[in-house]
Amino acid sequence: MSSDSQNLSFEEAIEKLENILKKLESEETPLDQMIDLYEKANALTKICKEKLTAADQRMTQLIKDQNNNLSEE
Repeated sequence: MSSDSQNLSFEEAIEKLENILKKLESEETPLDQMIDLYEKANALTKICKEKLTAADQRMTQLIKDQNNNLSEE
């Protein structure tokens, strides 16, 4: 995937994944194109996972109290 793909928002990456899935489900899509689409989907999935991990880390940071203890709430 290009560096432009790294700059996608989570929502944009999910939308691209949904479009790829539609193409992969089509009986009209040739095998070579399916393989290419599968590779792109894997790269987009990796981007989504990285963005979710970053969001989780940010949320963890936000719920820390003044004593640097995590809140269990």
